[in-house]
Amino acid sequence: MKIILAEKPSVAKTIASFLGAKNRQDGYFEGNGYIITYAVGHLVSLFDMKDYNKDKYSGSWKMDNFPFIPQDKFKFKIDSSKKKQFDIVKNLLHREDIEYIINATDNDREGELISFLIFLLAKNKKPVKRILVNEWTPQDITRGLSNLKDDSEMRNLQAAGYTRLITDWLIGINFTSIATLKYGNGKLLNIGRVILPTVKLVYDRDMEILNFIPKTYYEIEGYFNCQNGKYKGKYIKGKESKFDTIEEANKIIESITSTSGKISDKKVTSSKEYAPKLFSLTSLQGYITSKYTNFTSDKVLSVCQSLYEGKGKGGYITYPRTDSVYLEESLTTKVSQALDKLKVGLEYENKIKFSKSKRVFDSSKVDSHSAIIPTYIIPSKLSNDEQIVYNAIKDRFIANFMPPAEFENTEIKTKVDSHIFLTKGKVLKTKGYLEVYNKEEKNDLLPMVNKNDIVNILDIKALTKQTTPPKSYTEDTLLKAMKNCGKNVSEDDTTVLSGYSIGTSATRADVLKKILQVGYVGKKGKSYFISDLGKNLVEIFPVKDLFDIDYTGKLEKSLSDIQKGKYTRKEYLTHIMNFVFQNVNLIKHDSNKNISTENYIYNAKTKKYSKQSPTNKETSSKSNTYKDESLGKCPICQNDIIEIDKGYICTNYKECKFGIWKNDKFLEYYKKKPNKTMVKSILKTGQAKVKSLTSKQGNKFDAILKYTKKENGYFGWDIQLDNAIKK
Repeated sequence: MKIILAEKPSVAKTIASFLGAKNRQDGYFEGNGYIITYAVGHLVSLFDMKDYNKDKYSGSWKMDNFPFIPQDKFKFKIDSSKKKQFDIVKNLLHREDIEYIINATDNDREGELISFLIFLLAKNKKPVKRILVNEWTPQDITRGLSNLKDDSEMRNLQAAGYTRLITDWLIGINFTSIATLKYGNGKLLNIGRVILPTVKLVYDRDMEILNFIPKTYYEIEGYFNCQNGKYKGKYIKGKESKFDTIEEANKIIESITSTSGKISDKKVTSSKEYAPKLFSLTSLQGYITSKYTNFTSDKVLSVCQSLYEGKGKGGYITYPRTDSVYLEESLTTKVSQALDKLKVGLEYENKIKFSKSKRVFDSSKVDSHSAIIPTYIIPSKLSNDEQIVYNAIKDRFIANFMPPAEFENTEIKTKVDSHIFLTKGKVLKTKGYLEVYNKEEKNDLLPMVNKNDIVNILDIKALTKQTTPPKSYTEDTLLKAMKNCGKNVSEDDTTVLSGYSIGTSATRADVLKKILQVGYVGKKGKSYFISDLGKNLVEIFPVKDLFDIDYTGKLEKSLSDIQKGKYTRKEYLTHIMNFVFQNVNLIKHDSNKNISTENYIYNAKTKKYSKQSPTNKETSSKSNTYKDESLGKCPICQNDIIEIDKGYICTNYKECKFGIWKNDKFLEYYKKKPNKTMVKSILKTGQAKVKSLTSKQGNKFDAILKYTKKENGYFGWDIQLDNAIKK
């Protein structure tokens, strides 16, 4: 028997279906000489800090416990929620009838790490082989099983995955803990290798926008009439068309005395526009999120993963976690087969021709995985979201095997006295690949003129214009900036930046989700903006290397080099440990103020933070914690009123003493307790309409309550019957 370990149940089901392993058991499939089992993502995780020494590290974080680097070795544990599946896999690995194991986790750094840690904690002694495929179709499973790699060939990939895990754990646990203790004022400050440079990108862009000073400039436009119609042109001198002052522009206009001009030059050229490159995960996420408001980048990845894993019959797309927009040259036969299946029945089927073009096939520009394309398996019964993503991938794929769109470009130069006015026009002649998108190009058609034609001048005037600030990041542009470390690089430039990025295609979506969740950035429509918390973090947190996009890019590049065998795990982790040790001590001795202005309490048992209630005799109970919502402004000091267990009090209670208590004796007399709706109304209008108060005699009535300051300096209730409605 041979065991195949898949990363997820859906892939295991696909493989089992093809291999005829029809006997379904708890946690695996069996039959035809194979056992196909699966992980459920990560079954194994690193020890928490407290796992190394429960007496010392359990409970509240303490400054003296950091920097924390395990003395002997990093230890691992089985995820408690997934122990059942781990035990199933472990028992299968130790079955005596097992000849060897085939590792079929995802063909990347994380997939290799998942299997490596399972085999490590299960104390596997059986030989391990690796199936390397980019898609889970029957053809690929067959090819992969006949070309198994030895596990020893995967050591570098395992080392890269292991190193990434240790690095992010060391940076995360040390800097998150020490930053929270030093600057958070009780609020958790999430610090990470990929989080901080991403926040810095948003911060830098917002600062550019904030500090942008628009510059006014001027252009001259001429309006002309010829025998076949009207057109306009822009004044040029060499390559320049802008004036710094209106006086300069007016001087040119005033120098023109003629009432007619002459066509001094006319050029007509043709141009071709090819389909955009095939999708990488980053470009696909950008494309989908810019077109559909209900998609985020992590949702696109999730849908892609579903399409890749298939539904028991094989995958519908190739491996999605790729940064490449090219295909390996070895895939030509497979691509041709897929294209032949996908084009059948399309209106433009006869225009789709397979070719081994360098625009599509270029192995030198593929790092680990080829671009995302459809497989030859045509899906059915896709969800709406799956259909949207699949169609985008399929259409882009087909478009790359269609003729280019062809345009006719016209350039006219009109000479007025000694001045030249330039006019450009563009007309679509052949749709080509644009047929896939049913896209109509807007034609900029010019009237027919010939060189030396005389035209009439209708008007010549100065136009006032302004430079515009850079645009806020959207999900699309932020993903691209992360991929290229903020550099403006074309999509197909894969040589300079290979491996040099903020995060990977597999992790960037999760990072964007996280910086929103922790409150470092906000989002308005499609635009990201830096929050006050994020701004304070960037400006106060002293470890500037963690914000440095170039430094982070080099760290990611080194992980990529470990994967290629060009750099060692030991060198990398030695650098990271020194970095952690030096910079944690830097933070300890930093004199900066708090990043967060809010007080929070950390609960070690629940691992959650809640806002801390003020210290006073009324609210000193440990159970008192703030809820997140501000109910309104304090009538005394204008600070926020929030809810705690005992009532509704001012966040500045220690000074102003304003509060409305839930066990208020006055309201208790009428068998009523204050609630949030009542408090909000009192804070907003000075009164609240309250229903179903109960008198001493048991009668029910409605009333208007006011909460006002009395002569003794304390607040108290006034009650006014609301038409004395009895119930």
